[in-house]
Amino acid sequence: MNALRVVWKFSKWKDKFLIAVVAISPALIVLHAWVLQSRGLLAKGVWAISALLFFFVCIGVFALIVGIYREAKNAKVVADRIKSALVTPFSRVSALLAAGTTCVTLSLAHASDSSSGENLLPRCGGMFDLCGYEDRNDHGQRIAKTFERASMFSEGLAAVRIDGLFGYIDTAGNVVIRPTFDLAGPFHEGFAEVLVGGQAGVIARNGDVVVQPQFRRAVPAMRGVFVVQTGKYAPIRDPEFESLDSFRTSYWSQRPAGLYRLNHGWVTREAYKFEPFGGDLVWAQKMGSGWARYGLMRSDGRWHVEPAFDDVQPLRNERAIVTINVGEGMNQHRLWGSVDQEGRVVIPLQYDWLSYWQQNYSIVRQNGREGFIGKDGKLLGGRLFDKVQRDDEGKPSTVQIDDIWYGIRPDGEIVEPPPQRAAVHGRDGGRLEVSKATECKGGLFIFAKDGLWGMKYPDGRVLVEPEFSAISCFSQGVAWVPDEKRNAWCAIGPDGRARFKPDCRATVYPASISHHHPEKLDPDPFKSSVKWMRAYLGHAVDQTIPPPLYVGDGVQGQGSFPASCRQVILCGDDR
Repeated sequence: MNALRVVWKFSKWKDKFLIAVVAISPALIVLHAWVLQSRGLLAKGVWAISALLFFFVCIGVFALIVGIYREAKNAKVVADRIKSALVTPFSRVSALLAAGTTCVTLSLAHASDSSSGENLLPRCGGMFDLCGYEDRNDHGQRIAKTFERASMFSEGLAAVRIDGLFGYIDTAGNVVIRPTFDLAGPFHEGFAEVLVGGQAGVIARNGDVVVQPQFRRAVPAMRGVFVVQTGKYAPIRDPEFESLDSFRTSYWSQRPAGLYRLNHGWVTREAYKFEPFGGDLVWAQKMGSGWARYGLMRSDGRWHVEPAFDDVQPLRNERAIVTINVGEGMNQHRLWGSVDQEGRVVIPLQYDWLSYWQQNYSIVRQNGREGFIGKDGKLLGGRLFDKVQRDDEGKPSTVQIDDIWYGIRPDGEIVEPPPQRAAVHGRDGGRLEVSKATECKGGLFIFAKDGLWGMKYPDGRVLVEPEFSAISCFSQGVAWVPDEKRNAWCAIGPDGRARFKPDCRATVYPASISHHHPEKLDPDPFKSSVKWMRAYLGHAVDQTIPPPLYVGDGVQGQGSFPASCRQVILCGDDR
């Protein structure tokens, strides 16, 4: 240390700067490498190698300086030797190389961070309702609207639909996996689920099929291990919105599933219900043997934590909520708690309810009172309150004591409440508008001639000749027209020509309304939808033609309302 102090004392400021750059370079790279790895980005080894090279550069330069000091007889000699050494091409170039490489490496790291696609959001619209991507921060368009459908980026790739089939693009908008799939899911640890001909398989990032399409579902769950169900894929949404969700967001039917390992095949029998947890563990429940509890299963199919919980949630903020049922009959109720990353119970199962974990806290409820509980199991402020609320970032914000709201600090101190944000109002009501069903987004409009329907551009040029008994507006890059020979609605593209994909479908309606369905006008679903759409378009042209109806399901949807009403939520039961 004395050597370094002497060297530093007799160095010029520019030489001190070069020495400092060399010293901090490895720390910067190692820190950035740690951030990238913690966010699950690729190319981890690049940063580790860069940091190692910088380390050796630092050792070399400092060894040179210390060597000079040892040869020196006095402070003047030290100063002279430092001056002569640091002005040599070797030491200057070494320092500048370290500084330059630091900048380049950090720039590449930033580019890698951007290339993950985390800041890109799909946005759709325009004349043909096509999709592109905009920046999450400045809302600037980054990828042009040229895709029929677009999903969120995952691991630097996003599934998009082109000419009725799905492929993948990178963050520059380049097609890197050509569109050959009926559906395509997000990537997880280098793998993605795809659908071909009603069967699910798995592809790698280079587009190679690593598990042939043969399953009902084949969802990447852990490293090279997939949750699979046999059989044929069963859609759960309207065809225009059907998607292959990730394991964390997938809706799983009550059919059993099994674990399937790449290049090895089945790990478990198809006898479990799986739920996401995190890391190399999944929640698993044995099916077919009465009521069974959930435990944590490893990727090899063995139990990491024996089944002990009646309901479970994924790991979030290093905690996962679990429950058990206690009591019998009318006295049965749930007790809530949480486990850590290893499945150890760290919040005892003794509470009436727990909210999601965020910012290291969950909201806990017991005997009608609420509080903020930390990951260590301690209550913020050491007590429960009448009610509690988080702020917009999920942090503990306010507590209610004797009907009065107060603020609460991170140390649990009760303070004056924070200022209230202005309320955001929704619709202000107003008079109902009549939907002009023949006017489409982007200026296209539907027209009729001799009882048949077609479509025109805003300037009046014909896009689709009037030769169909009905037609829909463009949505996700396609419009739909009836094909009476096939007894189905089939797609046409922006060029006005028939499409092979997406597949033809039995029915088409302009909107899907919660807890309501289009009225039935014919026993045959296809014919009923054609009649419904003809009435829908006809009413837009001639108000004397009664509009078709949306009919409530009688449970949460009551009565009926005309499809001509634009503000559906405000429509009453009038014809």
